[in-house]
Amino acid sequence: MRHLTFQHHADEFWTIYKRSTCAVERRRSQLLALLAEGKSYAEVLAITRYSYQGADKIVDAYGVHGLESLKDQRHGNRGAPTLLSDAELLLLAQSIRADVAEGGVWSGNRVQEWVRTTLQKDLYLGRCYEFLDAVGYSQQVPRPQHVEADQERQEDFKKKSSPKLSRQWKRVFKALDDAPKSGAWMNTGSA
Repeated sequence: MRHLTFQHHADEFWTIYKRSTCAVERRRSQLLALLAEGKSYAEVLAITRYSYQGADKIVDAYGVHGLESLKDQRHGNRGAPTLLSDAELLLLAQSIRADVAEGGVWSGNRVQEWVRTTLQKDLYLGRCYEFLDAVGYSQQVPRPQHVEADQERQEDFKKKSSPKLSRQWKRVFKALDDAPKSGAWMNTGSA
């Protein structure tokens, strides 16, 4: 272990420790406060649960950058840039909505092709589905129809069966509402 010269007193590290809301900054200031108080490296590592290498990095960073090294540098990380800007996403949404209003169907492949031709950008297919979801649409594909299906008979069936089914369900729900609330609610057999 190398000799460490502190630019600050232990009290300053403890003040940072008490005021900070960042767990990383608190742990780092605790480590340096304990070392500044004169505790041995082994004792400090046992208390803070840092590895020797991890503690060494913190001490080295403090020696170079001072108190600034205690801060968690990840807070300044903006993350990866977005694939489509807000304006491009808005243009995509407008294109989809206009086409859907005219009966168009969009899929991930269609979004991918639109982005490639309109915006000159290449996107993975999975991201295209995310953009469909972001603009409020999912892939809509009509259900398959049997080649010998008779549309007219199907419509007649729907017209004839739906009201009957509705009346049947109303009778069932009414029977459930009228049933006694205690004991067996339905007696289907004779005792």
